[in-house]
Amino acid sequence: MTGRRRRREGGQALVEFAFILPVTLVLLVALIDIGRVVWASDAVANAAAEAARFAAVHGGSPGQACPVGPANETVSIPNPNLCGYPVSPSTQAVVLRAKARALSAGGTIAVTVCYFRKGDSPCSGDTSTTTNAPGNRVKVAVTAHLGLVVTALLGGRTWDVASQSTLVIDY
Repeated sequence: MTGRRRRREGGQALVEFAFILPVTLVLLVALIDIGRVVWASDAVANAAAEAARFAAVHGGSPGQACPVGPANETVSIPNPNLCGYPVSPSTQAVVLRAKARALSAGGTIAVTVCYFRKGDSPCSGDTSTTTNAPGNRVKVAVTAHLGLVVTALLGGRTWDVASQSTLVIDY
């Protein structure tokens, strides 16, 4: 009788394991996905801050050798080959800086850069309302579109992590 009981208990443990294993694996993958979202959130926030700082430091004062963003009338535009990155009137250098900093977030990275005056409502998207002159503001928004495992298993779409940074152009 003891041999039969052991076989039944072994079968019962196997059935319990079969019920618990999928739940445990989904929880483990969900925990990893949460970690990826936190990591991406940090990377995106740092990318927005770094790109906004880059845009503010490389603004449009007459002494700026390699300005970025929409040029104002006091800035002379240098040869782009001298700077190592796209210069005014392009915001491409700011976008490239943000994307380089946000690479560790994973997924698809989207960046928007816009310039606006103090007192104006902040612009949205890539629609600048002013130039890169000192005293104006620059806003950089970075979004990472993450493909998470749990949302894919549940038939969902990508998870978006976004951050933005606004700074005053001082140079």
